[in-house]
Amino acid sequence: MEIRRPDSTNDFDEVLALVQACDRAVYGDSDWTAAELREEWDDLELDSDAWMAVDGGRIAGVVHVYGLRGSRVLLDGYVHPELTGRGAGSLLLDRAEARARELAADAPAGEAKWVETAHLVGDPTAPELLAGRGYAMLRTYHRMIIDLEPGIPAPSWPGGLELRPFDPERHARQLKLALDEAFVDEWGHEKRDYDAWAERVLGVPQFDPELVLVVWDGGEIAATAVGYQKRLGDWGLVSLLGVRPAWRRQGLGLSLLQETFRRFAERGETTAALGVDSENPTGATRLYERAGMRILWRADVWRKELRPDA
Repeated sequence: MEIRRPDSTNDFDEVLALVQACDRAVYGDSDWTAAELREEWDDLELDSDAWMAVDGGRIAGVVHVYGLRGSRVLLDGYVHPELTGRGAGSLLLDRAEARARELAADAPAGEAKWVETAHLVGDPTAPELLAGRGYAMLRTYHRMIIDLEPGIPAPSWPGGLELRPFDPERHARQLKLALDEAFVDEWGHEKRDYDAWAERVLGVPQFDPELVLVVWDGGEIAATAVGYQKRLGDWGLVSLLGVRPAWRRQGLGLSLLQETFRRFAERGETTAALGVDSENPTGATRLYERAGMRILWRADVWRKELRPDA
């Protein structure tokens, strides 16, 4: 088994086929697209943060390591379903965890340092592999989707609240503050400085200010939804949906979804998607089900403490 770095040109198509095969083995389809994998690789330092396992001339597995997020290092790994049981997963985790320890060394002194990864629920090999390496399962995330068919219900805005066009130059900083407040109790939420947040939210290729919905109460942002076309799958993605605590329980979340679905459909999207923590403290999964969404796949998140001697 050879472990080497991915070649961004020559290995791309085979790695894309590999990650798609992993999805199909679990739920019969895949939301990986060439555009998503290219974006992923463009954002990574492949020479330091990615590895492939090659067995008999075939790419058996791949792992990506993402930067330090607070006290966590995130990684994402795949082993081809036809090539499991040959040690590719363990060898890739060896490299990824060593890199995670290097990155975690930059975390503030005294903070717990963790490596986190996830796998699709239904993967027959990942739970045993991760548990055997000292990982513990934390929680489950859902990818939820809806078919955008004619007859999307019209949104209803509570009295005194108004949906207004989003102007990035005038409203972006206020939007960030509103989202930070809306997500303050959500597990895994990372409070970034403005420039890092703006690059991640406003700087993506699919950014469209008309898919940033902002509901105002006078001069205050009450709620918002941020959507993108053709992102993380062949669909419109509701990337962020947040209602500030003082404006909850008025139906704003449902109305924002309905308006986002309508705008996606106008742009030719046939499906809308989002991700949600199954233990979201605001009961978001129930809201999305009321909006007509269904679970496409589930992914379990696992965590392991990083120690120099581990």
